[in-house]
Amino acid sequence: MKRKKVTLLLTIAIVIACIGYGIYNYYAPPIERKPFIIEKKNDDTIRVAYLGDSWAFFHREHECKIPIIMEETLHHPIAVHSYGICGLTSKEFYEQIFKNRDLKFFMQKRKYDYCFVSLGINDTYKKMSTTYYQQSMKYILKFLLSNQIHPIIMEIPDYDINKSFDRQSISKKSLRLLSMFINNTPLDCRQNFRQALDATLKEDGIKNNVSILRYLSWNGNGDKNMNTLYNKDGLHLNERGYAKLDSCIAKICIKLYKNSQYGKN
Repeated sequence: MKRKKVTLLLTIAIVIACIGYGIYNYYAPPIERKPFIIEKKNDDTIRVAYLGDSWAFFHREHECKIPIIMEETLHHPIAVHSYGICGLTSKEFYEQIFKNRDLKFFMQKRKYDYCFVSLGINDTYKKMSTTYYQQSMKYILKFLLSNQIHPIIMEIPDYDINKSFDRQSISKKSLRLLSMFINNTPLDCRQNFRQALDATLKEDGIKNNVSILRYLSWNGNGDKNMNTLYNKDGLHLNERGYAKLDSCIAKICIKLYKNSQYGKN
């Protein structure tokens, strides 16, 4: 009987330890990996990547306006390609850069000059911590910069964060509430994450080397634009929303290219 009790207690302890490790690993920021090298192509094509979550995934399905706008001004051939993985947080996407063969091939094949990154929405959706987000974005930026790819980061937009929470299942809501408790993350954490990104962009090695697309620069009316720029879910962009976002991305790339020609940062 005594041996059975010891065995039971050990089993319970192992189960608790496994659950604890799983929770820690889920919420812990990523570990930095050594960047792989992307060789540049020696031609006059300007290449732009659009990487990230579902916003990047669905971007490839609409008529991209970036090449048209850039070609009219710069008179260079422009190539724009999107690669997104729906539902991924910033940490999960960073890890996929090294684990996902298709994503790695996507990065290595076209030798991009600029990379627009739409990540962080799922971090706020899943109520991760700002530290989790900061560390993940920092490593993504360092990876791009180590390969002479200029990052353009999307600031957390004004998507309908309350509606996104309300339409989840009871089990997912329970997980979000647990995450809010563990990470001390409020339901509407968008501004917290914007401030966290600003802090990351001030760090040495990143400061002055990264562009940021402020949400108000393309969505000046914030939540009031839900019906005009977003789908009915209030989370994903419609055709008009993508067109407006594309226009802002193109203008940033044009400015960066012109500055590089005149030796400016």
